[in-house]
Amino acid sequence: MSFSSRRFRKQEIKLEQEHNFDGLLSNKWNFRKESVGREDVIPMWVADMDFETAPAVQEAIVDRAERGIYGYARVTKEYNAAVIGWFEKRHQWTIQPEWLINTPGVVTALYIGVQAFSQIGDYILIQTPIYHPFFRVIHKTKRKVLENPLVKTQNGYEIDFADFEQKIIAYKPKVFILCNPHNPLGKVYTREELIRLGEICIDHNVQIIVDEIHCDIVYSGTKHISFATLGEQFANHAVICTAPSKTFNLAGLRNSNIVIPNVEIRNNFKEVLEFVGIPKPSLFPLIATQAAYEKGEEWLDQVLAYIEENRDYATDRIEKNLPKLTVNHPEGTYFLWVDFNAYGLSKEELEKFLIDEAGVWFNQGYIFGTQGEGFVRINIACPRSLLEKALAQIETAIKKLV
Repeated sequence: MSFSSRRFRKQEIKLEQEHNFDGLLSNKWNFRKESVGREDVIPMWVADMDFETAPAVQEAIVDRAERGIYGYARVTKEYNAAVIGWFEKRHQWTIQPEWLINTPGVVTALYIGVQAFSQIGDYILIQTPIYHPFFRVIHKTKRKVLENPLVKTQNGYEIDFADFEQKIIAYKPKVFILCNPHNPLGKVYTREELIRLGEICIDHNVQIIVDEIHCDIVYSGTKHISFATLGEQFANHAVICTAPSKTFNLAGLRNSNIVIPNVEIRNNFKEVLEFVGIPKPSLFPLIATQAAYEKGEEWLDQVLAYIEENRDYATDRIEKNLPKLTVNHPEGTYFLWVDFNAYGLSKEELEKFLIDEAGVWFNQGYIFGTQGEGFVRINIACPRSLLEKALAQIETAIKKLV
């Protein structure tokens, strides 16, 4: 028995334990002073978890690392089978191996897709507030942002379909980037919503790129529906972006599986991928992804249950102790979208207040678009003790504010 096998055989899944991040090069934990000026601020911003990844993933990486040879790698049949098996079982989606393309991340795939299916100066349609790199992708590729704002209601956020189609008719966007489950809102789109969006895009020849990176982070009572499972016409009009990074806390390993059923669309995507020089997949991302999809399901189920309890705890506590705040109840992702507008602070004042007075570091809502001003995105994929501490610090700071 190898050292690594002995090490991980009895390892338990650790969710309650706060970890020591010293020396891990963690973007969230190790650069707080440089980023926001405080070493003691609680970081709950960037989208990774504070949990160790699945034991099977750790073991697979250590076993391979011990071999000491780190040459070029390539995708295997076993790797593809692991990806395909995961989506078949978890999402009832049958993927063919030839549909799969690897990229170093979903954002990379968005850059590739926008360049493959549009020209400089074209409009790209998004639903705001939205994951802020969407804006960067559009601006950096010299395209134009076209917004279909989601409408805030008492029951969450809804789609303005009339505005969606009118914008397409008026501005003729070449690409619609859909985020489902939605970041930062935690909205999980219904089948009816997806079909209507898809039909409008197909009718007006708008290429659909779907960011489904959070597809596995969905709470009880809600079902994620992959766009490609709606029917052949929808699958053949779409680029579906998936990754194990959010599901298994592997963001630092940079690996995504992009699924493109339509051969012409797939070839166009590949042409740009090769033109800009995106490298072939690296060794350890392949090792980790295969292990995660083959052996990580039990770990994920425990993590999902824990995060859902965090969601319920946080929303209940905020509604009870901070009634002037409004929390959007997420159906998916590990984010809370919280409205601080009742306190009348500017976006600059809110950011400074939370860091300097409350000692918490969240993503500020304005980076997700103008509809996000006065909101914050809170990452709740952390030990409960950390969440409790952060909320207590906000409560104390707000008492001084009022």
